[in-house]
Amino acid sequence: MKVNTTYEPYSQEPEYIEANRALLQHLPLERVHRVLDLACGTGLLTDLLLQMKPGVDVIGIDISAESLDIARAMFQEKGVLVEDAAGEPGKGNGRGRVRLLEGSADDLPFSPASFDLVMIGNAIHLMPDKDRFLQAVASVLKPGGSFTFNSVFYSGTFAPGSEAIYAEWMKEAVLELNARNEALRKAGKPSIPRVRGRASRAFDKGWLSGQEWQAKLEKYGLRVTRNYDHPMTISQRGLELVGAYGGLAEVLMSGYPVEIASECLQVAVGRAFKTLGVQEVARNWLEITAVRN
Repeated sequence: MKVNTTYEPYSQEPEYIEANRALLQHLPLERVHRVLDLACGTGLLTDLLLQMKPGVDVIGIDISAESLDIARAMFQEKGVLVEDAAGEPGKGNGRGRVRLLEGSADDLPFSPASFDLVMIGNAIHLMPDKDRFLQAVASVLKPGGSFTFNSVFYSGTFAPGSEAIYAEWMKEAVLELNARNEALRKAGKPSIPRVRGRASRAFDKGWLSGQEWQAKLEKYGLRVTRNYDHPMTISQRGLELVGAYGGLAEVLMSGYPVEIASECLQVAVGRAFKTLGVQEVARNWLEITAVRN
């Protein structure tokens, strides 16, 4: 079985799109003209923003060349992609202007007070130095500009009663991996290799609560205007696509080849749901918006 290990399939799921649309719907967009989309991935937040406010200029940054290629193809088809040498959006056509750059979201090569809005979708937990990151965000925001983010990796993300579902999912994934190793052993072949000692920032136990995020934001002159968490259900199909994502597979089955780990996690979802008699699982999302003083 061959699975798509990029984040694109899940980023196109209605449940995920609506969770990110909800983040933007509460923003004051009247004065927003220039936007920075950090860890932009395949461009979902930028695309949603252009639907709400056509004509804005957006610069998106992501470390994944593969994700950026997907985003470029989408925005080129929509007629909003620009690639001028100065690194800024070029002349637009009334439908918006998007430039995509490969780079790290915690190293921003922009002048102070350059943007009306900075946004980061479900990736702020990956920033290795959150204080440095927030300081950089505050620097590139104009006074009165907004910073907004969401995350499902925070203290409070697991909805009550959902832990058993996630535990069963992982158990089934390990059983699938063991079954594959047993089949290899019987065939006289080497077992699936594992490189030990790997770690992942997404699951470091340094997750912050909404209040802890608020304290950090205010430290850098970012006044919180919305601090909200809410449940979102993930369907079986949605969780299968999440499990297939290589970035998560590296975390949940650390050290194993990504393709194999992704396959095991994907097939395990249906088995776990069947065992527990469920059709979906809840996960809380955190949404925070702050304004630059």
